[in-house]
Amino acid sequence: MSVPDKILAWQMTKPSDPKTGEPGVLERVELPVPELGEGEVLVEVAGCGVCHTDLSYFYLGVPTVNPAPLVLGHEIAGTVVA
Repeated sequence: MSVPDKILAWQMTKPSDPKTGEPGVLERVELPVPELGEGEVLVEVAGCGVCHTDLSYFYLGVPTVNPAPLVLGHEIAGTVVA
């Protein structure tokens, strides 16, 4: 299995604005594979759940620790590729 140099993802570039009703924005992006540190692995994601927290960020504009742009989802299943 080869290790990719790019990651394809749906990235929330802007959450919705509950004050104006303006919807959030998701964009299909190509990101560089991050450099792996000691004890880290790279997982090729086969599937990812979208939880209530993700939906709250996107639809309700609930603030996050990391501001947009960001890739939502943290409940993944996949294969270790590196």
